[in-house]
Amino acid sequence: MSVLQYFRSPFPSAKGFSAYRMPGIAVHAPLFFAFLFVGFFFCWPHAILRPLLLIWILAGLYLGRDIAIYCHYAPLLTLLSWAAAGAVLIKLAAIARFGASHFVASAMLSVLLAALLIFVAVYGTRDTDREGR
Repeated sequence: MSVLQYFRSPFPSAKGFSAYRMPGIAVHAPLFFAFLFVGFFFCWPHAILRPLLLIWILAGLYLGRDIAIYCHYAPLLTLLSWAAAGAVLIKLAAIARFGASHFVASAMLSVLLAALLIFVAVYGTRDTDREGR
């Protein structure tokens, strides 16, 4: 299976017995906006880092989707996701100050997030029916 298959649908179907059906968008949306806000405040103050904002948007879409699906199976994770998104909203000023004054940290966190996104994409699309596995 291709790694690009991971990026096929940022919003999976919520019909039938889909794991995204509950809590689905109730977790996905707050996480997406949390990633978006953090990425914006880390990358936008530095013109050279602005293209890295795309990494934060993709992470919000796809990692948010994955976490929303896991929340179907572990309801406590829903509360943790909401708490994390709420913490970002409460601490926006501190995040903005940190992002504006720490160019290297903002760049490194963006690169680490890109590596995490690629790792999850590779892990999520690995071929599990190879011989002997």
